[in-house]
Amino acid sequence: MEPIIGITANYMFDGSAEYAEGIGAPDQEWQLLADDYITSVKRAGGIPLILPVIKEEGDRAVTLRLLDCVDGILFSGGSDVDPLRFGAVTTGKTGNLIPERDEQEFFLFRHVLEKTSKPMLGICRGAQLFNAAMGGTLIQHIPDLGLAPHTLPMYPRAQTSHWVTIAPDSRLSRIVGTDRLGVNSFHHMAVEQCAPGIRAVAWSEDGIIEAIELEHPGDRFFLAVQWHPEMMAEKNAVQKNILTAFVDSCKG
Repeated sequence: MEPIIGITANYMFDGSAEYAEGIGAPDQEWQLLADDYITSVKRAGGIPLILPVIKEEGDRAVTLRLLDCVDGILFSGGSDVDPLRFGAVTTGKTGNLIPERDEQEFFLFRHVLEKTSKPMLGICRGAQLFNAAMGGTLIQHIPDLGLAPHTLPMYPRAQTSHWVTIAPDSRLSRIVGTDRLGVNSFHHMAVEQCAPGIRAVAWSEDGIIEAIELEHPGDRFFLAVQWHPEMMAEKNAVQKNILTAFVDSCKG
């Protein structure tokens, strides 16, 4: 039977884009998810289920009920993690901050990690969330380090825009079968100092951490990547392997 994969939703305050398309009201709040996540999970053999942001703090029970319905969690990309979440003062270079999403996902991540054995995959923001929630720090804006941008929208989303080197003793290496992988790139924040219990397992040419795993995962699937394999999976069998390995781990 196909496992049910919970995928975290984006939360947006400004409904002007949707309103311009003739949907809803200009100041309406929206929860949404890129179709690439849905499609890539389905093609990998899973049943995708969008996990909405439950704004009211007292409704954590609703979040936990949703968690009971899924076999694994994919923490999706999207808005920046609030620097206050990793003990920093904002440099003013973050994009929109969504406190409601941070609150729910930090709670959800910690609960899943500490109270369950459910597999977890983080993508882009998901990688940053994993590290910050475990006590690590984030780079707020990569160009501030004197490095070239990692937000590269001039490339089609499924095309390689740079390369990463992968630790040969990592789960990621076993999944993709190589120590060098072409990836896409749509981020300006990144993991800085790995949290206790987390190790870096992939790096870009300029030294930015591109993937993290648990130091001692046991049999648990726990992986987060800074790029977007869900965007590349349709045309790239190696990137699809990341989604397939995750979905397969949710069948146990």
